[in-house]
Amino acid sequence: MSKITFEETIEWFKSTDYAGPIGLTVKFPVPAENADKFRDFLNDYAPYVVKEEGCIEFTWHCDWKDPNAFWLTERWQSAKILLKHLGPDSRPGTPYEGETPLKIMADLGAAPDPAAIYRMGLTD
Repeated sequence: MSKITFEETIEWFKSTDYAGPIGLTVKFPVPAENADKFRDFLNDYAPYVVKEEGCIEFTWHCDWKDPNAFWLTERWQSAKILLKHLGPDSRPGTPYEGETPLKIMADLGAAPDPAAIYRMGLTD
């Protein structure tokens, strides 16, 4: 199994012809001094995302071994909808409008490390 990068995931979202539902699993290692702040951010941010059009699932989990690592599992109706979620027009009028969440994550030292991208189900 080859390692995928965040940039590769974005490129696939932009270029794929696949229009069905997708899922991803992403690891977010965080510096120990920011782990509590990151957890607080996640608890506040997630409810805004689950209200977004096309979001099927958006859940955060603590790593079983590393207290400074968090896992995101998310499912969306399509890659195009997921791109909208990551874009500048998402969550208007909220504290997490546009690319604000990505900036907060970067400021806290959380670097997305994609583990998997998958088409939902067993059909093409």
